[in-house]
Amino acid sequence: MPLASCRGVRRTKEPSLRCTGREPGRCPGHVPRQAFTLIEIMVAIGIIAIILSIAIPSVYQQMHQDSMRKAVSDLTEACNAARSRAVLNGVATELRIRPGDRTINVIESSAPATGPGGGPTYGFEGEEFVEKPAGGGSSVFSGKLSDHIFIEFIGVNLIADLQQLEEMSCMFYPNGTADELVVLIRSDQGEVRKITTDVVTGIADVEVVK
Repeated sequence: MPLASCRGVRRTKEPSLRCTGREPGRCPGHVPRQAFTLIEIMVAIGIIAIILSIAIPSVYQQMHQDSMRKAVSDLTEACNAARSRAVLNGVATELRIRPGDRTINVIESSAPATGPGGGPTYGFEGEEFVEKPAGGGSSVFSGKLSDHIFIEFIGVNLIADLQQLEEMSCMFYPNGTADELVVLIRSDQGEVRKITTDVVTGIADVEVVK
C-alpha cells in the first residue's frame, strides 16, 4: 500500500512491557512471594518445645549439683575451721548447725555459748547431752546452705537425733579430737551426702550415699 494511503489509518498503541507488579505471574523474571502456612508455624513451635523440654532439665540438674557441692564444701570447711582454731589457739571451738534455716556457724568458745535470740544451745560435754547457757565467743566461720538442700539427720556421738532442736552443737578440742558428728543432707534432686568427723583426728569425711 502506498504511504500516502496510510495517513488516515490510526495506529494502535503497542502494549507496554514494563511490569507494574499487579500481575506478578506475568512479569518476566518475577519470583512470587510465599508466606509461612499455619502448619509450618505449628511444626516450628513443636520443634522448639521439644528442644526446650530436653535442655531445661539438664540445666536445672546442673545448677542443683553445684548447690550440693557447695553445701558439702561449706560443711567440711566449717569442720576444718573449727578444728584448726581449736588446735592453734588451744581453745575449744564449737560448730553450730541450725536445721531450720540451714545456717552454719563456728564459734571460738572463749565464753559460754549463745543460742538464737540470746537463748540456750544444746550440745555434748563428754557423753552427756546438756543445755548450754546464754553467752558467746568470737565467730570464726559462718555459712548458709542452699534452699535446694535439706538436712535429713544430725547426730553427735551417735547418741541422739538432734534435728528437732533449734540448734545443734559439736565441739572441737585443742588436742585435735572432736565430737563424732554425723550430718545427712539431701538435695531436691535426690542426691544424698553424709558428712562425719573422726573423734580421734577431728577431720571431716564425706560419703556419697546416693
